[in-house]
Amino acid sequence: MRALLLLLLAGAAQAETLYEYGRQCAEQISEIPAFNCMAGEEIPITVDGKPVPSQPAPPRCDRPSLLPQHDAGSQGQCVPGSRALVLRDDKTAQISAVCRKQVARPAGSPLFDEINVISHSLKDGKTCWFTAKAKAPLTEGAGIDGRAVPSPSTLARKAAAPGAPPADKVWLTPAQVAGTQPACIGCHDSGPFMYSPYIAQTTMLPGDPFGYYQPKAIGEDFKRAWAKLNAFGITTRGNTCTACHRMGNMNSCQVAMRQSTGNALQEGGDEWSKRFPQSHWMSPGNLHSKAQWDEQFSESLKKLAACCKNPQGAGCRVVDYGPKGALPKR
Repeated sequence: MRALLLLLLAGAAQAETLYEYGRQCAEQISEIPAFNCMAGEEIPITVDGKPVPSQPAPPRCDRPSLLPQHDAGSQGQCVPGSRALVLRDDKTAQISAVCRKQVARPAGSPLFDEINVISHSLKDGKTCWFTAKAKAPLTEGAGIDGRAVPSPSTLARKAAAPGAPPADKVWLTPAQVAGTQPACIGCHDSGPFMYSPYIAQTTMLPGDPFGYYQPKAIGEDFKRAWAKLNAFGITTRGNTCTACHRMGNMNSCQVAMRQSTGNALQEGGDEWSKRFPQSHWMSPGNLHSKAQWDEQFSESLKKLAACCKNPQGAGCRVVDYGPKGALPKR
């Protein structure tokens, strides 16, 4: 009897396959179509406002990628040639893909070093996470062929398209994605899709700033790995920052809030990125003078910083993202 119980417990903790996780995501959110990274919108890399050639990658740029690019062989935050796609964006679901280059290659190269897909339900906020990574050390001549990227999330097993590899040969397992540091939920703590000057250069960013959000509702590996990571929002009454978007309690509080308001540097950012108004990229499309910006946002920012340190402090309000409690509460 004891041996049977141990066997059952071991089975319950067994990692899910890509297909098992992807099928749940397809059932509860949407199937994800196969796609071609080259059909996406290229994310510009500029230095002092001027586009750079495809090679070499500059060490610093105006709008660097905020995702840490530290794989062996990576050339940093400013590698040209990454592309973004929106695979679905309607009243039911949103699916976003970013095909990233960490190594500079000739213009038009279909090779990428990382592909990230986020699938999000607008009905209840359930969200799924998929990542593909090229084998390290990264090199110019190797990578993921982005011209025929197989779907990571289907209702039924499907044979790979001609010329395309099987999905499980491209995408990481759910356990690998859930165990990646920093955790997806750690940075995506305000919602499924993160705004940054880097991605905002394209039109490929779905928006759901105040919708339901359940980042670990699907997939046993994510529930286990992120068991102690609970994303929630922080605000104060009449706050001018959170009038436009939520402020998450993890990366948003600790890093993004400071980077977006000129109080912390962006990794890979050049001198242009440090000067106002570029240094203050919240609110988006900042057309204020520094005095106007301070008058409109500085007091709200100060209050948010205090609540980030102590969400239960005086005047602080916690926002639950789930369908059963999306309203602010103390």
